[in-house]
Amino acid sequence: MIKNPPSGLVLKPESFFRRKQRQIHFYLSTTFRLHFIHFLVCFAIIAGHMMMMDSRLLQRLEYVFLDLFYRQRPPITQHAAITHIDMAEDSLHVIGRWPWPRHNHAALTHILHEWGARAVVFDVIFSEPSTSFDDESLVESLKESGLVYLPSVLETFNNQKEWIHSLPEFKMLSKGTGHVNVVPDSDGTLRRIVPYLEYNNEIHPYIALRVAYDALGKPMPHPKKLPFPTDSDGNMMINWAGKWRDTFDHISFIDLIKSYAALKSGATPLITPDRIKGKICVIGLTAVGLTDIKANPLEEVYPAVGVQTNILNSILTNQFVYPASRKANLICLLLVGFFASLIFIFSKQILSLIMGLAWGFVWILFAFVMFSTRGIWFFALNPLLLIFSLFVFSVVFTLTIGNRERERLFTLATRDGLTGLYVIRHFRMLLNDAVIEAHKKKTELSVILFDIDFFKKVNDTFGHAAGDAVLKRLAQLMREVFPEDTKKKKNPYSLGRYGGEEFIILIRNCSLLDAAFNFGEKLRKRVEQEVFVFEGKEIPFTLSLGVATLGPTETVPDLMVHRADEALYRAKTQGRNRTCIEKDEKAT
Repeated sequence: MIKNPPSGLVLKPESFFRRKQRQIHFYLSTTFRLHFIHFLVCFAIIAGHMMMMDSRLLQRLEYVFLDLFYRQRPPITQHAAITHIDMAEDSLHVIGRWPWPRHNHAALTHILHEWGARAVVFDVIFSEPSTSFDDESLVESLKESGLVYLPSVLETFNNQKEWIHSLPEFKMLSKGTGHVNVVPDSDGTLRRIVPYLEYNNEIHPYIALRVAYDALGKPMPHPKKLPFPTDSDGNMMINWAGKWRDTFDHISFIDLIKSYAALKSGATPLITPDRIKGKICVIGLTAVGLTDIKANPLEEVYPAVGVQTNILNSILTNQFVYPASRKANLICLLLVGFFASLIFIFSKQILSLIMGLAWGFVWILFAFVMFSTRGIWFFALNPLLLIFSLFVFSVVFTLTIGNRERERLFTLATRDGLTGLYVIRHFRMLLNDAVIEAHKKKTELSVILFDIDFFKKVNDTFGHAAGDAVLKRLAQLMREVFPEDTKKKKNPYSLGRYGGEEFIILIRNCSLLDAAFNFGEKLRKRVEQEVFVFEGKEIPFTLSLGVATLGPTETVPDLMVHRADEALYRAKTQGRNRTCIEKDEKAT
């Protein structure tokens, strides 16, 4: 019961404002603390993603987005001088099985020279001697044209590497040489080439680089000062111009031979010399099953000779793929994570989901625009995974904090602030539910109502602070005798503060005598034996208890509580520090 304040006590306006100020300060400090913890964990998640960014699995997944960017971007410029001379199935059908006699290559070289080709690039290595006629024919055509580039390859035999070149007499007459080694990425897709390959004191540029810089009239760049972008391993990304059949000019080997013969005989050729004049002609085997077939981001079947033309195109048109540096990707990951954290910290769940999806879409759009317009390749998947991780954590964090807050509010609404026992309003709800259950299941139900003897004397003698300490200690002793298991839905005990120094205990499945002698007396004796010291002063206190049980026909607890109250009154009138039961029975 709330008593009126003494007439001499006046509430000053300042105390009200100070109280409100404390409440606002508490709210702001709590909110700030939660946001700070939220942000710290988000930062830890960001740091974890930054550490995992270089993992092989994430790199492979990044390639999925890179390949998607290749397929979705607008077509890039294709240099008009680049032409493929395809040794495909139609040529094999006419000329015969591979390898062909070298006089065929000599004849093609002669035709290309006569028709004004700018360069002739073979993707065929003439490493073994052939017949004298064939080798001499090729030597003569190489000497005549002076336009031919020949490839080399670094092969592995019996776990040992070895350079494979064309025969010295061919190599000496070539305009230049270069390696044609290409190694797919870990997922089997070809995306980059090694600009310079060195082994056993031999260093060779990729053949397309030599051809391109000769065509531009520029010297070959130094291996350590490359004028084009490379990845972290020093490799050059292939800027794929398009699918095999959709890019550059394709001319059949056999059609070119037939067209030359047709012109000599005065017939109409399939291919006219103007298609060759000024062109860089790349000659390679493209028949499926006989050539080195690779998968690239655009299609699964792509002749390896096409790598040369795409590298040529990049240098001649100055169109490159610029892999963002590790530092740049880390900075982007940090920025994406920072803004995503702000979104998830200060937004509600549904709004944060929408804004998180929007932020992820904005990043993907940004990465795609940068790639398609400027050729800059930023990681796309890592930021998306980071946004997803931050969102999942934020949802879990918000739900956890929300549950804790609901539990705190429930505790504030149901528990007494001083003792931690149930307030009488909530206790009545528990008591009503217990009565209904006992009546339904035909089980016994008892209550113990008690208070502290001469509690006013404790307050008057030792002060209200000492009285509060006694109440708190009594609540601890009650829990020792009647341990509450809050995890159980149906706890056998419920402890409540009835008001002031008066308390009440509900015991389920318990008879009257059992509640009085096994429980009530146990608590009374425990309190009686307690040596309580407050600020160096011993404060003894005892209890008077009244016990009642639910009648067999009673469906409400009021009569039972009233009988317990009457029993408590008898315990006080009969000398205190004792337990009395209903119907004028007494146990000591």
